[in-house]
Amino acid sequence: MSFGQNINDHKITFNYIQLPLLKIDTQYDNYIVKVEHAYRQANEDSTVMFDARQSVAMELFMQASERYHRERDSLDRIYLAQMSSWEQKVNAGTTNPDGTQLAQPAAPIYPPAPVMDPTESPMMHSEFQENLAIDRIDLAGYTRGEGEVEITVTIHPIRSYRIVESKKGTGASTKYEYSARYVMPIGLRVSNPTQGIMMETMLFEGERTYNMASQKSKYDHQLYMKDNRETIFRQMETAGRNSAISQLNDHLNNHFGFVERNRTAEIYSVKSFKVYDYTDVTNAFTQTTLALQAVGSDRDRSGAITQINTAINAIETILTESNIGDKKSRINDKVTAMLQCNLAELYMWKADFNKCDGLSNLALNSGEGKAKRHIRDEMGFYKDQRNRWDVHY
Repeated sequence: MSFGQNINDHKITFNYIQLPLLKIDTQYDNYIVKVEHAYRQANEDSTVMFDARQSVAMELFMQASERYHRERDSLDRIYLAQMSSWEQKVNAGTTNPDGTQLAQPAAPIYPPAPVMDPTESPMMHSEFQENLAIDRIDLAGYTRGEGEVEITVTIHPIRSYRIVESKKGTGASTKYEYSARYVMPIGLRVSNPTQGIMMETMLFEGERTYNMASQKSKYDHQLYMKDNRETIFRQMETAGRNSAISQLNDHLNNHFGFVERNRTAEIYSVKSFKVYDYTDVTNAFTQTTLALQAVGSDRDRSGAITQINTAINAIETILTESNIGDKKSRINDKVTAMLQCNLAELYMWKADFNKCDGLSNLALNSGEGKAKRHIRDEMGFYKDQRNRWDVHY
């Protein structure tokens, strides 16, 4: 007689409400978004610096111009003195020893006239439209309103802006690729009347990349930038701001929002087996599926507890038969380990995390590779859920 039960893997997809990492005072359910424009000061600073550079450039030009005119005046005086001497000699009939006329003095050669080098105007940040933040920031589980939770977004200027060139290919296939590298942080502050400032942080302080048009020659790039310098900066600024607001909203909700998430859990059953009847395992799988599909009904999963307990009882009843020392038994080591994985998932949603950890350790220490891999993959999620639960309950 052949033994060796085969396990069915089922991907069960369901919704749940992810608890935030930080707890806002439960008396508040409204929030307001405010925007601060830190880049405006950067624009003012750039204007001051531009004016200062222009003043310095003008002063240097005027000094060079004065030197130029002094040198030219000196050359003119020398030339005129030479011409006076020549003219007097010619008028007196003086000639060269060979009888030829005296040569007229050569006109002076002036130094190049100074040119005032143009001062490159700074790239000014465009005005950020506040509705781009106000409309896109959505704190899940809360309603827009006044006077309760205040979310302040600070739009900072671009800094550390540079263009990076890389050469690709060889011969006629050579091309030059360009990207703009920059840093554009966004400030986030969350506060309320009773807890004060709950978060004040600067996000996105790492370098970002904005890809630009590739060129067949580096000189084509220089020509391109002469016509498109401001356009590139503006496109980069817009893309960076849009991306930052979207990521900021994710960060905000991860810490404060009650976000409806989608989860796919792997739940196990036993394939039909001619030696043993596994109807009870199939029924337990059905109860587990129903329990998981109910956990998204409310934040504390209270609406799913009855169904979770039903599924737990069904599995634990089966596990009373567990005989991991006998591979030929109905609930052998393989079936036991897979049921322990199912049970760990259920206890996690019941918020009995000690039970979840204990079952996870049993599965990890079992001889079943599939169970070990399953639990290793889930341990991070289970730990994260425990951390979130402990903040609120």
